[in-house]
Amino acid sequence: DERPRPFQVTASRVGSRTDVDKLRASVPLRAFFFDLLHRDGQDLIGEPGEVRYEALSDAIPETLRAPRIVTDDLRVATEFFDGAIARGHEGVVIKSLQAAYDAGRRGASWIKVKPRHTLDLVVLAVEWGHGRRTGLLSNLHLGARNPATGGYVMLGKTFKGLTDETLRWQTERLLELEDHRDRWTVYVRPELVVEVAFDGVQTSPRYPAGMALRFARVLRYRTDKSAAEADTIDTVRMIHDAQ
Repeated sequence: DERPRPFQVTASRVGSRTDVDKLRASVPLRAFFFDLLHRDGQDLIGEPGEVRYEALSDAIPETLRAPRIVTDDLRVATEFFDGAIARGHEGVVIKSLQAAYDAGRRGASWIKVKPRHTLDLVVLAVEWGHGRRTGLLSNLHLGARNPATGGYVMLGKTFKGLTDETLRWQTERLLELEDHRDRWTVYVRPELVVEVAFDGVQTSPRYPAGMALRFARVLRYRTDKSAAEADTIDTVRMIHDAQ
């Protein structure tokens, strides 16, 4: 249907070296070219983006090029972004027309823009930190509420987005909620709600619901909410299926 596969599926397909013919039939891929680094004996890596894109347009038919626009109109840019999301893409990349091609991190020259998903989840357990976080509870186990059972379903872990102040506060608060522990992990009563941002929900056999959050990071603790008000596993499954 020409809609993009989830990143997890495409990455797995590209990385596989076994039974390629079967994969080609079950997960077909097509190429989209977004840049041109060398043409007819001439290196273009150091040329400005607008020069490389012009060369790309001259060399590759439009049906094989990644869709793009050049605009300084916020309304036009927003419509393009909304269209990309509606077609099933994760977002867009905003690129400087003056920047040379630079592999790896590109700073402000190439900026990924994605819609930000958020969920209010319950902390089920937390792992002790390492390095500069030694002695602090750091890596949170996140769970969604399961209305059918009254329990919680784990969706992954995160230690991202935590400031030093938050680390100290959550260590003190989670130790108050401790139920039991092992060598690395403190398991807590499911009472503390945390607002988490994430890039998507991917299929995962590691967790009971068969789903996991992609690139989860803490935004804030929701001390104004009880665990009974946390988001449900049904909401998470809707996000997963919509992707």
